[in-house]
Amino acid sequence: MTQLLELVRLRWRMVRSERVRFGLALLAALIPGLICGAVIAGQLAPRGRSFDVTVLAPTAFLGFAVLSLVAPLAAGGGNELFPPDQLTPFPIRPSTEFAASLLVAPLNLAWMSQALLLFGVTSFVTGDRPGLGLALVTTLVYVALVTVAGQGVAWLIIGARQSATGRRLVWTLAGAVAAVVVLVVRTHAGYAVLDNSPTTPVVSTALDGAAERGARWLVGTAQLGGLLVIAYLCGQRACAWALRRPGDGQRFRESRTHRRRLPAPGPVRALARVDRAGVWRSSPLRRGLLVLTLLPGFVAAGAGLEWESLVVVPALVTAGAGLLFGVNVFCLDGGGATWLASLPHQPRHAIMAKTLVLAETIAGSGLIAAVAGSLRAEHPPTLADLTALLGCVVSCSAVVLATCVHVSLTHPRHALLRGGRDTPAPPAAMAVYSVRLATVTTLIGLLFGGVAHAGSASVAAVLTLGLTTLSVVSLARSIRSWDDPCERARVVAAVSSG
Repeated sequence: MTQLLELVRLRWRMVRSERVRFGLALLAALIPGLICGAVIAGQLAPRGRSFDVTVLAPTAFLGFAVLSLVAPLAAGGGNELFPPDQLTPFPIRPSTEFAASLLVAPLNLAWMSQALLLFGVTSFVTGDRPGLGLALVTTLVYVALVTVAGQGVAWLIIGARQSATGRRLVWTLAGAVAAVVVLVVRTHAGYAVLDNSPTTPVVSTALDGAAERGARWLVGTAQLGGLLVIAYLCGQRACAWALRRPGDGQRFRESRTHRRRLPAPGPVRALARVDRAGVWRSSPLRRGLLVLTLLPGFVAAGAGLEWESLVVVPALVTAGAGLLFGVNVFCLDGGGATWLASLPHQPRHAIMAKTLVLAETIAGSGLIAAVAGSLRAEHPPTLADLTALLGCVVSCSAVVLATCVHVSLTHPRHALLRGGRDTPAPPAAMAVYSVRLATVTTLIGLLFGGVAHAGSASVAAVLTLGLTTLSVVSLARSIRSWDDPCERARVVAAVSSG
């Protein structure tokens, strides 16, 4: 615990901007307030007589458990307070590494939103019973349990992936899980699986607390607490095992022989090839692209969403694509930023190439998610539905692209993105960026969803044109700022050496 406190104190001192410090402190202070707001909203929400939301409560708890497992896996073992290479000379205990990954878990926007939803569902199911506090305690213990278990499993998989055999085993297991999910969806056995969800006893324990059945509530909550302690101890062991294993994932990756390719038609295309190679040589970026392009589309296809709801899916996916490396797009150069900046090409070619690669990533991810989700839509699309869906992809891609290029120029950071747990920015900055991008894209998605519901294709087209025009103006302004040699020197120095 002492080491963790010292690492947190050091990270806090590294935030030199008073405005950023105030924002981070405000964000931390808002978390208890948001939980209280979710509980109050659950109490005030209208309750219909024709539908019992208690039936869906185990599904909500199960969804949070799946998210707690998938989120750290997609991030490669969870975010960390410091990049691993910065702590190599210091005797940091594995237990401290594991506790640090748990500490920054709430900075994930998806985790926080689902946790708030879980507290709201518990409050709604419980109602105005006097045992609401006991039910919320059970929910809190469950949230801690699945978060710790998710981080422990992520560290276990990171350790297994340090060898070629382990990587094959992990991919085989992932393929088997995907096959089971597809089989369940195709056989329409989803309701049967959800009816036998392992989270049903957790909801029953929360309801026991709400009804003031003290003995049953205490036994159920104590069992969850015992599982929490076991998961924490096992997670520490898994983290220590993963950190001890010598990795071979990067042994030959930077010295492989590549097939000869035709010369690129122009300097921008040539630099774009270098940037694309920078994306694919990084294991966290490859894994993030795979999860981001396939998982949301499969979930939307399995749910069989209506077109009005499907419009929001590419909006969230484009925000996630921007978080992969777009918020620090110059990190693709890494330590070679100084060398690349000295090549005999026009300065604007470099930022144009990175903008091109980022645009391909964002728009491609959103389009794949939209197409995959539309495969099992409930009814054939109308012209308004297609216009709204395509307009949402184009508008969100343009907004995220303009925002990411602006952020990359104003706040460049040093990030090599070599290790499986590397991120383009520190956890606190990533949390701020995720809130910023997700909020804007969600609002745009909801706006296009309302247009699709109204059935107006012309309004969707005008809205797309307006948002895209504003984004292009902002993007052009950012690209013009790159012509300033002082601005380029500042970015290159920060990216290459920190």
